[in-house]
Order: sequence, then C-alpha cells, then structure tokens
Amino acid sequence: MTHPTTGSQLKGFLADPRIIPFLNYALLIFMVMTLGMTGVLALIISTFAEDRAPDWLKTHYEFQKRTFWVGIAPVLVTGLCMTVFARLLPGPVIAAFIVLSLVFVAGRCVMGFNHLLYNRPYPNPKTWVV
Repeated sequence: MTHPTTGSQLKGFLADPRIIPFLNYALLIFMVMTLGMTGVLALIISTFAEDRAPDWLKTHYEFQKRTFWVGIAPVLVTGLCMTVFARLLPGPVIAAFIVLSLVFVAGRCVMGFNHLLYNRPYPNPKTWVV
C-alpha cells in the first residue's frame, strides 16, 4: 500500500481554489485588532484573485470586499477614539465600540467561511449585515 508523500499532500492542499478565500476571511477577522492593516491585505488579495476564480467563489470575493469597506469605518473610528478621544471618552465606551466592531466583522467572516466550507456561493454578497 502506497502512502502519499508530504509533497503530494501539500500540492493537493494548495490546488484547492478555496485556500485564498479562507485566508482572506482569517485576515478580515483580525482587521479590528490590527486597525485595518490585515483588511487592506485581504482587499488587495481578493482584488487580484477574483479574476481567475470560478463564479461561485467570485461571490465570496465580492462579500470580502464589502466586509472590508463596511467594516473599515468602525475600525477607523475605534482607532480615532483610542488615540484622539482617549481622554474624553471613558474606557468602557471605547472597549464597547471595539467589541461591537469585532463582532460585526467576525460575524460576517464566520458566515462567509461557513458557506465557503460547504462549497456554496455567498447568497447575497451585497448585503450590509450578515
């Protein structure tokens, strides 16, 4: 009985067209904690990868781009609150805003990840909420 080598397993893993969208969802989840830097990286990756993707994956790339553009506003406001308004706003208010931003972005990413895991296109990628 022949066992597959590690190299052939890695080739098979990297040949899956879902790898890049999975990576993008992971990058978007960390967008709030990195003040948008990983989100920018996910936006760049999804823009370039969308051209060669099958149609059902294009819905995920579109959803990821919208997640970035809808989610970057609360992330930037969070960064502004942490730096400029830190003396004016109490800590729990800033913390609540950070948690709400994280829940919003992570919720969208988890929903997209779920559809991607089961090889389904995202049903409505232009939605504002999950």
